[in-house]
Amino acid sequence: MRKVAEGLFFLFLVFAVMSPCAARGDDPRDCEKQFEFAESLFEQADFYRAIGEYKRLIFLCPDAEALCEKAYFKTGVGYFRAKRWLSAIEAFDAFLANFPDSRMASEALYFKGMSEKSLSLHEEALATFARIIEAETGEYRAKAIYQSAHVLVNMEKWERAGEMFSKVPEESRLHDSAGVFSAGLENIGNIPYKSPAVAGTLAAIIPGAGHLYTQRRRDALVAFLLNGVFIWSAVELFNDEKYVTGGIVTFFELGWYSGNIYSAVSSAHKFNRRTKKDFLQGLRDRASLSYLRDSDNACNYLMLSMRF
Repeated sequence: MRKVAEGLFFLFLVFAVMSPCAARGDDPRDCEKQFEFAESLFEQADFYRAIGEYKRLIFLCPDAEALCEKAYFKTGVGYFRAKRWLSAIEAFDAFLANFPDSRMASEALYFKGMSEKSLSLHEEALATFARIIEAETGEYRAKAIYQSAHVLVNMEKWERAGEMFSKVPEESRLHDSAGVFSAGLENIGNIPYKSPAVAGTLAAIIPGAGHLYTQRRRDALVAFLLNGVFIWSAVELFNDEKYVTGGIVTFFELGWYSGNIYSAVSSAHKFNRRTKKDFLQGLRDRASLSYLRDSDNACNYLMLSMRF
């Protein structure tokens, strides 16, 4: 009997401790405090703890629909700010599944699209931004068009990207930046590329010439001297009738000679990638320079974005 009484007393204590916690989920004031605490953590950029508190609120206060809607949304934003792109996509999918008619749906789609863009999920990002473009008419539509164009740039679909940039509405603050990109992409065909075939051919004729063609002078000198020494050594050894040693040197020279050709071709590809990257970075730097007009004070401001 004593053990039974102790067991009952223990169960009573557990119920007494847990009951207030369960009750907290039914009290709107406690739900609001829970949300405020999560928000304070978010404001302090303590995103992981904030996400935990948002999830706690969703679990404890399922009937507080307005708060749960915000908690689902801020969970996704928290993952986005923490650069947990996959988790952000999953969180925004959950938000859209639970609140498809939310006024924050377009913003959630935008964050989801940006997460997909960060993961280089190009087709998925384009599909997500397309949903915004079809459903919205305001600034989020303009932002979705603008980011779709950037995705197309990353996919190296220059013509489609230029067309997409040109669709950014004139009233959007992104219009000037989009115009810079659209005009710049028309000149992308004028970038001074190096032909990998020409680089390889030159390297085959004269070792080092391919590297010189791709503006890698130090590599050109090394390739010329190294292959020259091996070729000269092989010739001298054969002239002295040292055929075995000459064959060994020739074998190694074939490796250096082939490597010289392969390296020249690779240098041309690297030159082209670097040139294209520099061209696009120049466009981004020019596009980041834009005027903002303060309609209240009728003043013009110059905004310069700098990357380090």
